[in-house]
Amino acid sequence: MMRSLGLITVLILSLVLALPGQESHIIRAEKLFAGRDNIENLKQAVSLLAAALPRESSDYEVLWRLAKYRYYLSDQETNEANRVKLLESAIDAAKKAVALKNERPEGHFWLAASTGEYAGLKGSFRTLWLIKTIRREFEAVLKIDPAYENGDAYLALGELDIRLPKLFGGDDQRGIQRLETGLKVGPKNADLKLTLAENYAKQGRVVEARTLAESVLSVDDPSRTASEQEEFRNKARRLLNKLK
Repeated sequence: MMRSLGLITVLILSLVLALPGQESHIIRAEKLFAGRDNIENLKQAVSLLAAALPRESSDYEVLWRLAKYRYYLSDQETNEANRVKLLESAIDAAKKAVALKNERPEGHFWLAASTGEYAGLKGSFRTLWLIKTIRREFEAVLKIDPAYENGDAYLALGELDIRLPKLFGGDDQRGIQRLETGLKVGPKNADLKLTLAENYAKQGRVVEARTLAESVLSVDDPSRTASEQEEFRNKARRLLNKLK
C-alpha cells in the first residue's frame, strides 16, 4: 500500500512540474529575447509575456521583463506612433513592477530607460519634467545594484549630465566621472566604452579615446547579440578614423 501511494505522489508531482506555469513561459521568453537579432523573436517574447499578464498582473518577474522587451522592440519600430505606444506600455509595466518590489533594480532601470526614450521621441523641451523621474530611477538602481545591466545606469546618468545644459542640472565633469566609474563596474560594456571614448575625443584626450575604441573592437560584450556588437564596432571604427 505504501509503495502505491509513493507512486501516486511521484505521478502527481510529475504532472504539476509539467504544467506550463510561470517559470516555463519566462524561460521561453528569455530564449526568444536572446535571439532578438530576429525581430520576430522579440515580438514573440513580448506577446508571450503580455498574454500572461491577465492571470499574473501582479507578477514582478513578468512585468519588468515585459517593460524591457517592449523597450527593445520600440527601438526596432520604424513607425513613430507605434514606438510611442510601445514605450508607454513599457513605462506602465515598469511602474507596476516598481510598486510591487521597490527594493529590486530591474523595475527602476526599465522605468528610467523607457521614460528616457519616450522623452527623446517627444522632444526634450516638451518633456523636461520627466528628467527628475529618469534621474531618480537610475540613481535608485545605483543604490540597489550598481552592476545591473553591466553598469548601464552609470552610462545613462553620465550621458544625462553631459547632454543637459547647466540650467537643467547638467555637469560635464560629473558626467565623465559617472562614465569612468561605470567602466570600472562594467569593463566589457561596449556602449559605455564608446560613449566615454567619444567624450574623451571631444576633450582632446586622443590616446585614451583611441584605447577605448580599440577595446570595443577587440573585446566582446557578453550582454550584446552579434548584431548589436557589430553595430558598436562600426561606430568604433568610424571614431578611430576621425582620430587618425
